[in-house]
Amino acid sequence: MWIQPHPLDLVFCSEGLLETTAGENFEAVGKAEADIAALKATNEALLDRLDDLEDSSQRANLWIINVPEDSEIGTDMVKFTSDLLKDQGDQVFEKPPELERAHRALAPKPRDGLPPRPIIVCFHRYQEKEQALLWARQHELQYQGKTLRFYPGLSAALSKKRSAFKNIKTMLYQKGIRFRFLYPARLRLTHDGETFTFESAPKAEAFFKQRLLLLGSNSR
Repeated sequence: MWIQPHPLDLVFCSEGLLETTAGENFEAVGKAEADIAALKATNEALLDRLDDLEDSSQRANLWIINVPEDSEIGTDMVKFTSDLLKDQGDQVFEKPPELERAHRALAPKPRDGLPPRPIIVCFHRYQEKEQALLWARQHELQYQGKTLRFYPGLSAALSKKRSAFKNIKTMLYQKGIRFRFLYPARLRLTHDGETFTFESAPKAEAFFKQRLLLLGSNSR
């Protein structure tokens, strides 16, 4: 014989089901959040690894700015650039440096009167690239009446990190304080015989305000 349940029993049963369902939902949400956090951490680690690989691939690269367009016509670009480096750094290189490749930046050829496309050079030996870069920083290099500029090859991510130092670089330059970048994105400056290295622009700017702001121009 069927016995009709008491209304309170139905209420208690419903509450129990709701509590069980809610508990299962909370557990599922917690697991999903943990999975998302783990995936995010893995993704960030992979992106960091990718940046490191790209940065490493750029370490032997050098950008040469202001070489007039068509200067290389009639010769192989690698040979032209290697000979150019030897001529410009004859006290650095006993013979033309060995290059993996050299080419103009991948952009349309500029019209007459516009700046030429940079030449991107990949050295076979990283040390020779560093020698060329240091020599260019210490000397004014001329080619066909144009002043050449040498810059290290950087990945997009690393360029963004270094661009964060733009303001502090300007402030240091105005004070005549010597500085340079260390790989990958650290700023080193020398003042009063001491050397300071900064991992971030805010730390460098805080140091500048505390120690260097009141100095006169061209201080060392």
